[in-house]
Amino acid sequence: SDLQVCQSKGLTCCSRKMEERYLLSAKQNLESNLQASSAQLKLLIIQNAALFQEAFDMVLRLGRNSTLTLLREEFPGLGSGANGAVTQLFLDMSLYILGSDANVDDMVTSFFSRLFPLAYRRLLGNGAASGISDECLHRMWRDASAFGSHPKLMMTRLSRSLLATRFFLQALNLGIEVVNTTQHLKAGRECGRALLRLWYCPLCQGLLEARPCKPMCLVTMGTCLGGAAEVQPHWRTYVEGLGTLAAAMRGEQDIEAVVLRLHVTIRMALRHIVGAKSRVNAQVSSMCSHTPQRKARAVISPVEQTLVIQPVNFDPDETLSGQRREFIQSLRGFSFFYGNLGETLCSREPAALPNGSLCWNGQEMTD
Repeated sequence: SDLQVCQSKGLTCCSRKMEERYLLSAKQNLESNLQASSAQLKLLIIQNAALFQEAFDMVLRLGRNSTLTLLREEFPGLGSGANGAVTQLFLDMSLYILGSDANVDDMVTSFFSRLFPLAYRRLLGNGAASGISDECLHRMWRDASAFGSHPKLMMTRLSRSLLATRFFLQALNLGIEVVNTTQHLKAGRECGRALLRLWYCPLCQGLLEARPCKPMCLVTMGTCLGGAAEVQPHWRTYVEGLGTLAAAMRGEQDIEAVVLRLHVTIRMALRHIVGAKSRVNAQVSSMCSHTPQRKARAVISPVEQTLVIQPVNFDPDETLSGQRREFIQSLRGFSFFYGNLGETLCSREPAALPNGSLCWNGQEMTD
């Protein structure tokens, strides 16, 4: 016989060409089984990545709407310029959790830099004060501590909560990449020959009902899944780390808790500047009265158009923290996924029948 793998002492039903076809089929069978075995895990991560991305977007929309409502109802004199500053801030936050290179402190600084000239001229009643340029006002609000400690508090809370959210989404995407790599694992030469011996060589001896012996199946899968087995300790660390991150996303690291109360911090900042009117006016007069005034030009930013507040469906009982706990609990069921992958694949194969039935050990039928 010119067979390369399925050699036997007696007659064979296979030709070299049939063996080559069986070899190809064995590799395809493994790849199909890998995809089927990891489909549930992949679906779990993909669905939750989409769910949390949508939920985080919803929280940001709701926070934006609450802030716009605050400005409209309590500080209507600020006008559309303040709306534009709010919209830009929330747009920056949305891009940040998706991985932009933006700095959270810079976002908050930019927001208050845009807000201060409006507050100075409209809330403090200064109007287009002679000799006071917007350029100077943009710079000096921090030196004058115009908004008190509220910008710094806002920076701290947003930095922590947005960074945790960003890491969480990145971790989910990493999990998807790992599972995708496993799903598309290709059988090498030795793996293909071992699979051929496991699944198809008995056919060449006319043993159409033969079932692989479990120990041989596990050894074969070990040959094919050596790389996957090496992933197991890293995978378990990943699952545990994601669980730790999810558990830490509370208080100042919970985007839901921080963003849905952001309008309160902004209200306090605006009330602070109104309460410190005399001091702020004096400092502005001292610092900005002699700066050269540039000719003002009306430039309307795209985000300063008239804004319609879109309603957001939000169920306070269905909190993000509860959804995270449920997801992590499900994911922990896959903590040993890669370590058990060989066992999982072997369990997909029809096992030898009970009551002392024989099984295929790679060379012959045995008990």
